[in-house]
Amino acid sequence: MSKIDLLPAQQSHIDLAQHQQNTFNSVLVGYNISGVFDDIMLVEFIDDNEAGEIKRGSIFVKIDSSTNAWRIGKVILAGPNVKYTKVNDLVMFPNNLGIKVTNLDVEGYGNVKRALFINEARLFGLIKERKETSASIPRISKKSVTK
Repeated sequence: MSKIDLLPAQQSHIDLAQHQQNTFNSVLVGYNISGVFDDIMLVEFIDDNEAGEIKRGSIFVKIDSSTNAWRIGKVILAGPNVKYTKVNDLVMFPNNLGIKVTNLDVEGYGNVKRALFINEARLFGLIKERKETSASIPRISKKSVTK
C-alpha cells in the first residue's frame, strides 16, 4: 500500500512537495506578491495561533512542521492551472507538504502572517464551517424501545 504523501503530483510542473522542510520568512521585503503560477496556491492557515498551536474544537494542540496533521486554510492566490478551488475557498491539506511562508505581503489582500504555498493536487478537499460549534461533537442517539 502506498503512502499518500509519497505519491507524485500528476498535474503540476512545479512540485512543492520536495521542499517540505523549507520556509520562506520575509523573503520579499519591500515587495508584494501578486500572483502564482501553474497549479500553485497560497493558502493562509486559519486553524492556528501565533504560538504554533492548531485549534481542534475548543482547544489548541502544539504542533511542529514535521507533524502529519490535517490543516485548514483559506485560498489567497490561485495559479491559472488550479481547477477545483478558487480564491476565498476553505480547504484541508496535510501539514507536512508545501512551503511555509510568514509575513508575506499580498497585493490586494494585505499581510499574511502564516501561510503555505501548495500544489492543488496536494489538497484533500473543500470544507465549509458549521454554523453550530457543538456539531463537531459526536452524539449518541437513543433508539426508542417499543414493548
